[in-house]
Amino acid sequence: MRREDDVLVRLHDAAQAVHALPSLESKAFDLPKGYALQREALRRRQAGGEQLSGWKVAFAGRAAQERFGLDEPVLGGLTDAMAVEPGSAVALARLIQPKLEIELAFVLGRALEPGFHSDDDILAAVSEVAPAFEIADCRWQGWRFGVGAFLADNAAAGLYCLGPRVGFDPDRLCEVNYRLVCDGVSYGEGNVLAREDTPVANLCWLVRRLLADGQRVEAGQVVLSGSLLAPLDIKAAEYRLHMLGMELALVFQR
Repeated sequence: MRREDDVLVRLHDAAQAVHALPSLESKAFDLPKGYALQREALRRRQAGGEQLSGWKVAFAGRAAQERFGLDEPVLGGLTDAMAVEPGSAVALARLIQPKLEIELAFVLGRALEPGFHSDDDILAAVSEVAPAFEIADCRWQGWRFGVGAFLADNAAAGLYCLGPRVGFDPDRLCEVNYRLVCDGVSYGEGNVLAREDTPVANLCWLVRRLLADGQRVEAGQVVLSGSLLAPLDIKAAEYRLHMLGMELALVFQR
């Protein structure tokens, strides 16, 4: 078995058995090889019946990029099997070493074909936004990895949950504040524009990157545009995200 195939089999088995894998040497796979492994893993998931439902941005901040020697973020794929219903309970036993991220999700209202598209073109293709949780779940022990191994692990895409959707108006993004509460205690708040990596910038980067790689983006697909707070280790508790005048809740159970 080729080394690349062996890694994909081990990652798949780790997810099924809910256990972490020993970390690889940091330069085991480079960025292009990591993306190639990610695409093949997503192809296998689709062959198994899963539908590609969207995309996520990772390493959007400058500090993370410098740590891995990057000059841009990276991305991962989402499937319908990763989607969790709002207000539902998630068993921590189904996750390996999860972290919670709060995000502004964009929903595409129409498809975009590969080729050049301006920011305005991309924003015009967005129909809705929603508050979102991403439950990132790394299969490499201790969240230790090189960038290629991280991409092979699909950028730690575990589960995601979208709240109620509202129509997208780019002129109103300055009004999007957020606050995360865990069992009644505030865990952080802010405004989506008070960041070096804004959700819109991350969205446009991701869509443009996919299109440049020849990947069509489809109507209905979701883009998780990057964590608005530092990722949190998840405990058995109720988390509530207040954003867009709405509330998104998830309960995590032991």
